[in-house]
Amino acid sequence: MREAPPFDKALGMYYYVTDTCPSGGVIKKSPEDFVVEEVLADGTVVAVGGVQLRPRVGGWTWIHVVKRNVDTIRLMLRLAKALGVSPREVSVGGIKDTRAVASHIISVRGAVKGLPEVPGVKFLGMWSMDRPMSPSEIYGNRFTIVLRDVERVDCAVEALEALKSAAVPNYYGYQRFGTIRPVSHLLGRALLRKSPEEFFDAMFCKIFEHESAAAKKARELACRGEYQKALETFPRRFVEERAFLRRLAQGYDMWNAIMGIPLQILRIYVEAAQSYLFNRFLSARLELGPLDKPLEGDLVEVGGQVAYYAEGLGGDVVLPVAGAGVRMPRGKVGEALLKVMKGEGVDPAAFLKMPRGLKAYGSYRRARLEVGDFSYAVRGRDVELRFVLPRGSYATVLLREAVKPAEPYRHGF
Repeated sequence: MREAPPFDKALGMYYYVTDTCPSGGVIKKSPEDFVVEEVLADGTVVAVGGVQLRPRVGGWTWIHVVKRNVDTIRLMLRLAKALGVSPREVSVGGIKDTRAVASHIISVRGAVKGLPEVPGVKFLGMWSMDRPMSPSEIYGNRFTIVLRDVERVDCAVEALEALKSAAVPNYYGYQRFGTIRPVSHLLGRALLRKSPEEFFDAMFCKIFEHESAAAKKARELACRGEYQKALETFPRRFVEERAFLRRLAQGYDMWNAIMGIPLQILRIYVEAAQSYLFNRFLSARLELGPLDKPLEGDLVEVGGQVAYYAEGLGGDVVLPVAGAGVRMPRGKVGEALLKVMKGEGVDPAAFLKMPRGLKAYGSYRRARLEVGDFSYAVRGRDVELRFVLPRGSYATVLLREAVKPAEPYRHGF
């Protein structure tokens, strides 16, 4: 086990399980270097070259989409508008990477007679179905990723060989928090603490090197209290910042100004805070022992049920995603997790005391990353990796073990 750099620690990822030297290299040098293909619950791969599905009579249409450098949510909204349906009637099994070539299913309520032309998007097939696409319909994703310009190929190979047998921590990856501006979890924590000042500071007074010049200037203005000038300076794509500033400029108090941010975005912040706490929990659990060997007090999943570990029970170690309605581990594992909560200044009851539909319910997540069909090939200074992950797991968590980036943004993460 090797200690991670400060950037990763700030996201709760304190360790690598591979004790190898950093390989360096760049992912996503082009979208074709990061291919994501959805795997349905029955094992069918929604491949970039096409897929055959068996239609069923019903009130939904499943559409095979292959997109290149296209945001999933924006595409769903575009489809809803073009087809004349509510955005609530368009669904997916999971949000795919934007900077990638991604192949997956989007479902639309009703019959679809024609599809719009969308730059970067190909529609390869449509089928009548009796239900919408949802997370329960998919197992996960198959990845084909090329790591370019590897500085130490020997380090990459050593790490990838180690990963074949290592119990890799199932961290929430960089995408959950951001690599240019990693503050979503800080904003969520401020909401949980009901600290508008802390929220304001994270949104406007924390300025990062790789932000655009316009964003930096606007944040500086906002941090100084020049709300109207900051509002005029922020580009329109900064939806949440502009919504917050608009209310501040109108004289709202800070908490009610925060509530002007769209609910969907506020929920993302709270979920990021939950993800950060999970990463901290996972790092604390790693300090106690390997993730594939349950300890007394651990929670384990057996046959789809979560129970406290007992000798001979078996099962996979799970950890709570903090929120209402979940059990905490017992013994030294539970003590370690409660210490994390206390250190972060988050009261477990806070998740139920959130306003405006922001109440956060907990769940359980496997501690170990389940990697299937793992293989790699070295071609000069490039390394191609292929593997399958269950839904909700992050390919970048596996890649970071080889690259070990001090500044993830510089490596394409």
